[in-house]
Amino acid sequence: MLISQTAHYALRAVYYLATNGDDKWHLTKEVAKATNIPAPYLARIMSTLAKRGILQSRTGMGGGFKVGKESLKYDLYDIVSQFDNLENIKDCVFGLNNCCEDGECELHKPWNDLKSQLINLLKSVSLKDMQKSFKHFEL
Repeated sequence: MLISQTAHYALRAVYYLATNGDDKWHLTKEVAKATNIPAPYLARIMSTLAKRGILQSRTGMGGGFKVGKESLKYDLYDIVSQFDNLENIKDCVFGLNNCCEDGECELHKPWNDLKSQLINLLKSVSLKDMQKSFKHFEL
């Protein structure tokens, strides 16, 4: 997979928040249960996203996390890039040490094309798009 488990979990959590009401605060344990993500791990992910301004957070009674209206400008790439540097993936599919510097293996070009397509796809979908187009999160 081209993105890490952490980035994958971040996308799932933000998807849940974006499709379940942008004005409603959600507790980490609620999101964890709905998305089947371990709650302690998810808490760190959501805290990172809140520190970077992608999510809003509030402590205390009635607190939690949400995708606020100002967060809708972010795209999926903004979320993934908090955890993964997709622009700098240099791993060879076959594990060759010098492949990506020299373009040696048969899959070098298709692999780079695939990475570019993934980056472009993630940049093409905003949280606003996701909120408008996608159904409520269901497992």
